[in-house]
Amino acid sequence: MKKAFKYRIYPNKAQQALLQVTFGCCRFVYNKTLDIRKKAYETDKTKLSKFDLIKKITPLKEEFPWLRDVPHVCLPQAVYNMDAAYQNFFKSGKGYPKFKSKHRSRKSCKFPSSHCAVLQDTSHLKLSKLGLVKYKKDREFAGVLRHIVVTQESDGRYYASCLVETGADAPEPQPVEASTTVGIDLGLKDFIVTSDGRKISNPRFYATIDRRLACLQKHEAKKTKGSKRRARIRLKINKLYVKKRNLIKNYIYYVAKTLLRESQTLVMEDLNIVGMVKNHSLAKSIQNICWGELRRVLEYKSQWSGHNLIFIDRWAPSTKTCSHCGFHNSTLTLSDRSWVCPGCGTHHDRDINAALNIKRMGLASLLPAVSGFDGRGEVGYGLDEASICTV
Repeated sequence: MKKAFKYRIYPNKAQQALLQVTFGCCRFVYNKTLDIRKKAYETDKTKLSKFDLIKKITPLKEEFPWLRDVPHVCLPQAVYNMDAAYQNFFKSGKGYPKFKSKHRSRKSCKFPSSHCAVLQDTSHLKLSKLGLVKYKKDREFAGVLRHIVVTQESDGRYYASCLVETGADAPEPQPVEASTTVGIDLGLKDFIVTSDGRKISNPRFYATIDRRLACLQKHEAKKTKGSKRRARIRLKINKLYVKKRNLIKNYIYYVAKTLLRESQTLVMEDLNIVGMVKNHSLAKSIQNICWGELRRVLEYKSQWSGHNLIFIDRWAPSTKTCSHCGFHNSTLTLSDRSWVCPGCGTHHDRDINAALNIKRMGLASLLPAVSGFDGRGEVGYGLDEASICTV
């Protein structure tokens, strides 16, 4: 099992200067090899592999001698990253790789395990051509180091992400039981509503920060481009963006840890977040609450801990269906936070009712392997199997 450990590092001025040059050279090699691959295919349909492109680095060093000033092991890693983005284009169809911009792209470089080391006794990283770099050792790890990725955030801080092969196998998931299963309904008013009636509020960290950002961006727009005052304001803006992201990320990790600690099996909807943000009235709220990040964290943490994570179909009628009798309320609108079922007269909280239906649909998709569940729901009605989908 592989795990990543991220540490803040403190390079000196000479190391910072070399890292900046390395970031630029990696970006240059990424763009150049992508351009070579693209033109080769457009010219005569030639398909170049990543190994063919790595061989192009030597001629590039002869044409651009400043490529020799950086750690040579970082340049082939940039080609590997470009090839991974190129292959993902065919696998997932999420878009052809784009050329990296000097001002907007992420500053990073990768050191393979043969040219880097973590000295946990002295709290230093040993990187090729950089030497010893001090890092903040807030935790230790045991395992085989695979590589180190050095990045610089927009607020100017440097970090090192160490990928480690721990040698331990992921635990086998425990059998699914109805008593230890919780349905999760994601929302904007409340971040999470569970089938047992618990509501986790939306912290809205971004409300105050966004007002401050809007004020600073107005000041930045009035400053001369390239001036020191504009750069100082830009740094303040970047720090606020990083603070906003860290607050939300910390909250998501806290929520994920709480959910996995209290339940063995979690059931949630397979939401189409990309399609939902096309609604301009809700796009900003959806992006700020980071549903996709919560899903990503739950997926890998459930594998590490041996928990079960089940997804139901995004089109399943979880909100408009009565969890008591199965009546489908087609007149329910987004503004209706509670409603009374015309079929049985049960008063429903919109989100709790949806969480109960999500739990029932997730358990029904696993029949007959679920202990303590007969497929008839919390109270007892059947379920159309066409509305069930596991991911």
